[in-house]
Amino acid sequence: MQFIEQEFDYGTTTALVALHVGFVCAIIYGYCFGFYTISWILAGIFIVGAGYGVTIAYHRMLTHKSFVCSNRTVRRVLIYFGGLLQRTKSWVANHWSHHAYTDTILDPHSPYVPYRGGIKGWWHSHLEWLFWKYIPPDKWLNHPDLKDPDIVWEDRWHIVFVISGFFLPALIAGSYGILTVGSHAFFWYGIDAFFLSVIRTVIMLHVTCSINSFGHMVGWKAREPNDRHFTSDSSRNNPPLALISFGEGNHGDHHLYPGSARIGWLDPSWPIILFFEKLRIFRDVKRPSLTH
Repeated sequence: MQFIEQEFDYGTTTALVALHVGFVCAIIYGYCFGFYTISWILAGIFIVGAGYGVTIAYHRMLTHKSFVCSNRTVRRVLIYFGGLLQRTKSWVANHWSHHAYTDTILDPHSPYVPYRGGIKGWWHSHLEWLFWKYIPPDKWLNHPDLKDPDIVWEDRWHIVFVISGFFLPALIAGSYGILTVGSHAFFWYGIDAFFLSVIRTVIMLHVTCSINSFGHMVGWKAREPNDRHFTSDSSRNNPPLALISFGEGNHGDHHLYPGSARIGWLDPSWPIILFFEKLRIFRDVKRPSLTH
């Protein structure tokens, strides 16, 4: 197999296997006992937070500099939620590599290299690439933007943030159980929210991974306005995926205008960006244009 770095990543692989085993256990628990309303509410809040954290903070703000966030608290809250799923430093560097070397051997998660699509290509781009220690080229790995204080902050506390994504909902739900039922309910409400957090995390993980796989294999290619030529790479627009990925499924449009804060016409993140722009918290918001 032609990977840039062929060393197997035992840590990440073990974590992914454990997470999916936990997912099966959580599904069985939910089937047998159901979930409390408070657990569903917390899961919804964290899904929205993690979704916007990845697409607005990690992708558009940190990676592509599509806008500037002038409020440190808002910036760090968004980065925190993105940290529930991904580590900033590696996410940003890998995404730079993906854009610079799309569908080549230097692309960390192409479905076509080293494979030529199909099931193997899908599996590699969707999840298997995470099993290997991909090291981006030095120009990205040592890029000065990775020294951003907030990227360094998230990288330092990443494991704590990930763990908090499971135990913070459990603590909140457990406390709610004490207030509404009694002290004996703390454990059951807590474990309930914990299991739903596992389900939520696995679902969000696969939605994110789907941009790398389905976003390059299913849908239609973007083209420049009044131009008969499609984008040269395999990136595609997939409206259903765009809806569940907070706009990221418009992947062809994104590759066409990577610096734009808006990704395609079906972009649930765009109204949020406009809202913060009106509040003057987001500034220098870039729109799609004929120039890249």
